[in-house]
Amino acid sequence: MKKQITTSMPENQVDALTCFLHKNDTTIEKATEYAMTRLCEKHVPPTVREFLETKAELEGQQPPGQE
Repeated sequence: MKKQITTSMPENQVDALTCFLHKNDTTIEKATEYAMTRLCEKHVPPTVREFLETKAELEGQQPPGQE
């Protein structure tokens, strides 16, 4: 199950980010999802991440970070 997180930033920064991400053939959503996955890898202990992956597999879901 995914949980939605909402954040805000100045409109001019969103516009600039959208423009430059488009040049790299990606979106804010994809870049944010990638950054959130890296954030979890950095701060959540490996044993906890392994537990979450195993639990997701047993429940027939995609493991976290592989969606």
